[in-house]
Amino acid sequence: MFAFIIRRLFSLVPLLLGVSLLVSLLMYLSPGDFLTQARAAKDIDPAIIEQQERQLGLVNADGEATAWFVRYGHWMANISPVKYGPWVGQPEEGLSFGWPYFGESWTYKVEVFTLLKQRVPATFILSLTSIFFAWCIAIPLGVLAAIYKDSIFDRISALLAYAALSIPEFFLAILAVYFAAITGIFPEGGRSSVESEFLGLWARILDYGYHLILPTVVLGIGSVAGMMRIMRANFIDYMQAEFATTARAKGVAQRVIMFKHVLRNAINPLITAFGYSFASLLSGALLVENVMNYPGLGQLIYEALIREDQYVVMAGVLIGVVMLVFGNLFSDLLLGWLDPRIRQEGGAKNSARGQKANLVWLVLIGIIALQILLEVFAPSLLGMTGLVLKYIGLLLVGLLAVACVLLVGYIVFTLFRRLIGGVLRRPMGAAALAVLTLLYCGALFAPAISPYPITQQNLVKPYHPPTGYAWKDGALHAKLYQKEAVGSPTYIHSEDATAPIVWFSKSESYKLFGFIPMERKLFQLETEDPAARIYLLGSDATGRDIFSRLLHGSQVSLSIGFIGISITLILGFIVGSLAGYYGGTVDFVAMRLVELLMSIPGLYLLLALRSAFISPDFSPTQVYMVIIVILSVIGWAGTARIIRGMTLSIRNRPFVVAAESMGQCVPMILIKHILPNIASYLLVAATLAIPGYILAEAALSFLGLGISEPSASWGLMLKQSQGNMIVFFMNFWWMLTPGFAIFVTVIAYNVLGDVLRDIVDPKMQTR
Repeated sequence: MFAFIIRRLFSLVPLLLGVSLLVSLLMYLSPGDFLTQARAAKDIDPAIIEQQERQLGLVNADGEATAWFVRYGHWMANISPVKYGPWVGQPEEGLSFGWPYFGESWTYKVEVFTLLKQRVPATFILSLTSIFFAWCIAIPLGVLAAIYKDSIFDRISALLAYAALSIPEFFLAILAVYFAAITGIFPEGGRSSVESEFLGLWARILDYGYHLILPTVVLGIGSVAGMMRIMRANFIDYMQAEFATTARAKGVAQRVIMFKHVLRNAINPLITAFGYSFASLLSGALLVENVMNYPGLGQLIYEALIREDQYVVMAGVLIGVVMLVFGNLFSDLLLGWLDPRIRQEGGAKNSARGQKANLVWLVLIGIIALQILLEVFAPSLLGMTGLVLKYIGLLLVGLLAVACVLLVGYIVFTLFRRLIGGVLRRPMGAAALAVLTLLYCGALFAPAISPYPITQQNLVKPYHPPTGYAWKDGALHAKLYQKEAVGSPTYIHSEDATAPIVWFSKSESYKLFGFIPMERKLFQLETEDPAARIYLLGSDATGRDIFSRLLHGSQVSLSIGFIGISITLILGFIVGSLAGYYGGTVDFVAMRLVELLMSIPGLYLLLALRSAFISPDFSPTQVYMVIIVILSVIGWAGTARIIRGMTLSIRNRPFVVAAESMGQCVPMILIKHILPNIASYLLVAATLAIPGYILAEAALSFLGLGISEPSASWGLMLKQSQGNMIVFFMNFWWMLTPGFAIFVTVIAYNVLGDVLRDIVDPKMQTR
């Protein structure tokens, strides 16, 4: 066991090197640096900026910008415990030992390590309490749902699980702040009260715990659903296992069988997933901390990314990866303690894997060394090569995106045509399909259904409540409202102030589906008052119609999931099927790449990629396409891992061996023989994974790093509602309708995915 711990700790070194190298390169590629804002400020002496550039390694002695690997080497030399004077800015000293120095934050004017000491414990405690909360809720509910299978309790718990799984964490955090503001039961944010520094030790601990309640519940609820479903399924399986049957035959009490034997085996998957659950909580903590103003690591990294504070970002991401690795190590040790049958790998197998790992790292180091040599001795050749590779990459990405959408669309159409009967025969499946059909029809016909353009403002009626209606003179009329007083947020309606609603009336011209010219809207308000509006879902801070923006925002939020999952499935199939088919070195290299991507908390990597590849001068369409590519690059790793396992099980089947003996090429075998056997899984995986893309885009736009004005998306609309506290204190609930739209969409996809999974594999039925 001690040798296993030592091996795992040593394996942390190359992982941290790879992650730090990736983050450093991404920060270098992003436009500007952490002194960009300082250069634009008029009250900062340029001499101070030049001094900081030299001190931080941004320029050399001649004032020329240093290469990315020089900056990375400068940073690595400082965090190393072995110091070499010239590498750490002290030419007169030779080798020495010292504490790691992570650099200084230009934003906060303090050392990065000081910031980490202040922020890491807060996020660590929040993540641990969230996991503890999730386990305390999920394990009992999962066990009871399994014991009382198909009962009312089981169905209610399943409904709650669907709801918890489908609500975005940042939207739940907004609702929590809204609840705290309305009731006053809990604080609206922060880690402690203002007077906590003057309290005693126990009073201060209680104050911290009081402020930790809402963030813990918000962050833990998302994990409860998945854990509960896993626990229920495993408990049901193990209740029918041979050891449980044998114990019953020996006369062992049912209570002892359930809670001593079955529970101990059923809990293993939760322990195994502890490390990655910890990583997902770190990503969720970033959103929760920003909404609830909780001073943790996630909020620190987000602010550092916005301000290009490179040293803070690199150190923060590395701390996140270290927490993930130690979480995985703890889960492995706990799993081995609970289940003595599990033994850690060792011996010749580990030696062979170590040799392969060394070979992979040597190849990567060789590629990096070649790039450095070209940058030093032939920068023009490197620049030309980079330009050529850039345009080739853009062309390949465009072709790949089109091919992926067409191929996945064909697979979905073919399989869904075969499975549609089973879906419609299940009430839950039919309801989910109807909801999604309605949502996508609304997105397709948004220009015709929405009464106003998304940019049309009405400054005299900000935060207008949803319009009321009346039947008058044989027609439907909309009530007209006026402010109770100038500057008042309250609107009143006089008895005779109405306007008729006209159906299919002429309006400003627009293009349906982007190319069909149209002039008629579904409904309009017939009135001479230019400030009169029909607000189905109210208006925002500038009087824009939320219903119109919701429909147009659905075009972004709903389409990004379908296009993104198309690219993800193709990339996952290519990498996973090749790894499973060839095995050996191909499998090893592919899976190590997968593990590298999965080792970085997803939202951190998403933010870093976004900062590197999205320029401030990008158009909304360009931002939309880059976000799709980034989400696909992040999301394919898990899919590739599962497809690799399925390919391994199909690889040696007779029909594959027969195809090989007939001389068929590998691409043909993968497409004609392996793909059809995993196509059903791909459909189910796509249905269950699309909500992840919708939530990721909403989270990115919510943080202000995704879709921006004048476009609209559900995440951007939620950002606009959260940014103004008047929404909470004045009870403008209609500003939160985009969050409910996300919730309905995600829960519909989750239900449909479960129904399809039940049809494809009856053994996996949830009911």
